[in-house]
Amino acid sequence: AKKTLCALGLSYEKMHACPNDCILYRKEYEDSTNCPTCGISRWKEGKDSILKEGVPVKVVWYFPPIPRFKRMFQSHETAKSLTWHAARKSIDGQMSHPADSRLGNFLMINGLSL
Repeated sequence: AKKTLCALGLSYEKMHACPNDCILYRKEYEDSTNCPTCGISRWKEGKDSILKEGVPVKVVWYFPPIPRFKRMFQSHETAKSLTWHAARKSIDGQMSHPADSRLGNFLMINGLSL
């Protein structure tokens, strides 16, 4: 996966996480060994019940969205297709897409999608 992502020019960041999804071990929790919410250890246990320091129980891959958006909007044709919903509404009064309906407008105003 690393080779494919790097070849596409997409970056990622690996972050340690609590096994119960309470927190991400970053910023103020970066040096913590136990979760402040549930108290579970950040590190895996070995076969002899000894903690393996440096081997996290759970790792989350974070893909920053900005480089992906930049890549999507590089091509003029792709950018035109991606912005079609906002730029090209029904001109002749006929519904050609669900976004043209009154319900579609209501949902977009309230942050929902069809």
